[in-house]
Amino acid sequence: MKIPSFITHYHVADRPPFLTLSDLENGSDSPIFHELRNRHKYNAGYQRRYGSNYIDTRRKIENDLLRLFIERGGKPIRKYPFYFVLGSSIWFKYLVKDHLEVRIQIRDLDPATTSFTFPDSYVALSNNKKPYYGKVFLLHELENFIEEYGIPDNDASFNYERYWEGDFEKYIEVQIWEDNIVKPFIDRYYKEIASDRIRLSHPY
Repeated sequence: MKIPSFITHYHVADRPPFLTLSDLENGSDSPIFHELRNRHKYNAGYQRRYGSNYIDTRRKIENDLLRLFIERGGKPIRKYPFYFVLGSSIWFKYLVKDHLEVRIQIRDLDPATTSFTFPDSYVALSNNKKPYYGKVFLLHELENFIEEYGIPDNDASFNYERYWEGDFEKYIEVQIWEDNIVKPFIDRYYKEIASDRIRLSHPY
């Protein structure tokens, strides 16, 4: 089975890439979190849902994710990782209608600051129903993992009805625990935003 040569990070068009809710100073009380929780009420293309305790639960899971990664020999630089999917995910892309994406080649990743889980870490570290749940894997283990468990089909069903209640085995999640590799993409986002503003101000 061919392993994808890249990983993809999805982000909403009105916000820069590589933001993480766990970094919000006020957590669940943050106005940003409240806006995201309610966005589906006025944006029909926004299928993402967050429970009221999402950030607290997410931080607990990320603390476990960090601990397990360090125990496996990882050298994280950040407290909370940036999230990607292995290859691409049609289902995830259209979870939000205006999702933008950033792709990074696997050959450019630092094994010391890269981990992965299957499925999504929020699910994988919440129970131990399957042999790969409750575990964090290292980049060099990706090939053997795929040989044993395969890669989930690229789900194009666009079925988002109460998606959080299922096994959610739709993609392999990759975590990046450093800033350097994503900084050029953040800088490019702001540069493009600035260019768009210039073009809007000077349409001719």
